Amino acid sequence: MGKKSFRKVPDGIQAKIDALRGDSYQVGVRKAYSIQSLDEGAVESLGVQFRNGEVHSLETVLPSAENGRFSRWNLVGKMVRRSDLPKVERTWSVETPNFGDWGKGSHTTTFSRFVYPVEVLHGQQITISVAIAQDFSDEISIVFRVNRIFHRSVEEVRELVFALSLLQENVGSVDVVESEVSNSEWLSSVSVAWEFLPVGARDGVLSDLSRRIGIANSDSRRTMLEERMGVLLDLSPSELIYGTSGFQRYVGARFAPNLVAFENVEYGNALYVMFEQWEALSRLTRLELLAGPGRGFERIVHSSGWERRLRTAVLARRDT
Repeated sequence: MGKKSFRKVPDGIQAKIDALRGDSYQVGVRKAYSIQSLDEGAVESLGVQFRNGEVHSLETVLPSAENGRFSRWNLVGKMVRRSDLPKVERTWSVETPNFGDWGKGSHTTTFSRFVYPVEVLHGQQITISVAIAQDFSDEISIVFRVNRIFHRSVEEVRELVFALSLLQENVGSVDVVESEVSNSEWLSSVSVAWEFLPVGARDGVLSDLSRRIGIANSDSRRTMLEERMGVLLDLSPSELIYGTSGFQRYVGARFAPNLVAFENVEYGNALYVMFEQWEALSRLTRLELLAGPGRGFERIVHSSGWERRLRTAVLARRDT
């Protein structure tokens, strides 16, 4: 699942908050899951289950304390010593025997000392809402939202970091969305910010992409990334492509102004070669691509021989 929590608001999330049209927003994320992963319990901890060929979920879920420390703090709160504040005098009393002999009675002894104040944080039992898109093929899109509304005009950094960490702990990804955007609208739209990178030495390219995606050397996905990007590099792309949609990461290559091959490293077992209006096509969800007329792109599943199919698809259109 990667990163478990945040100490501050990530730069990418802050930039997206700053770019929102409205003042109010929510922490949430839209993720795609394979039927197999749901059947294996990918988000069963949030009440999403695959039974009898259908996906079932609750509309609102209170994360269990077993899901992690932020889920536990969300339920029962967290005691924090405020060492950033001045110390305050704390007084307490104990009953003690007279002359050390309880038979001679007792008296109350009072002690005092200066200590840092203690504050109880969180414990608001914030819920997470769940909305599922109509399934197609082997993929299900799900929207998760932390049920708290934030406002750009109000300083709520600590609360925002907590909401981000709560969702990250339970889902493994975070994003923000304007509170006025409905789940159905969010499920039917996608926005990917693309960045084109120069093609350099292979080791440097792979290292840079791994850093951007957040894949450590010990991460099992590193081998997959190197293998797939190596095939694209062998075709001598003019530029590499790196895209973000919330915390989803896409990588690929551009071979001509309107010929791009990319895939989602976090999820998916197919590479998409787009050769007509790729920027418009990239705004569609995978469900919409597959449900549409199938024009302007070729979907190449990473099964045996995918490298040959990719090479054919690129070379056939590179000079057209």
